Amino acid sequence: MAHTFEFGVFDGKEDIQQKIAKAITQTFPETIATGQILEVDELAYTYIILHLFDQVLRKVRKQESAKALWDELEKLYLGKSLPNKLFVLERFFSSKLDTSKDIEGNLDTFNKLVRDITNAGDKISNEYNTVVLLNAVPDTYRDVKAAIKYGRDTLTSDIVINYLRSREF
Repeated sequence: MAHTFEFGVFDGKEDIQQKIAKAITQTFPETIATGQILEVDELAYTYIILHLFDQVLRKVRKQESAKALWDELEKLYLGKSLPNKLFVLERFFSSKLDTSKDIEGNLDTFNKLVRDITNAGDKISNEYNTVVLLNAVPDTYRDVKAAIKYGRDTLTSDIVINYLRSREF
């Protein structure tokens, strides 16, 4: 029997993300019926599956519930192993801003790298974030980098970001 799910306009009550969160954390109200729990789990499972690439799907295909699926995805992709940490840190420290993207797109990519480091179990100080962000500015913008670096007593990520926004690539 095929189920169809309709994703309506968010009405401020309970959206799909909240249902997925309940299914993967198994935090349901005590008054919810077993049938409703199964329905929410199936909705969450289906939603997650539909958003996976084929090669990822093949790795997690044996999981039968939204929670089991999510746990497997976390194990595979949010691992705190040394190789994963090294991979994420290498990407972070060697990152460069992409001149084909706007500043906001580049900042989004940079912030994702910072989140990946946190998810891998490490922290990067704000000072290092600032240095890496400044280093990510392409060498073709060395005048911009020099203007940001020199003549200051302090340098923060906000200063770098504001300066980059004012000099949009």
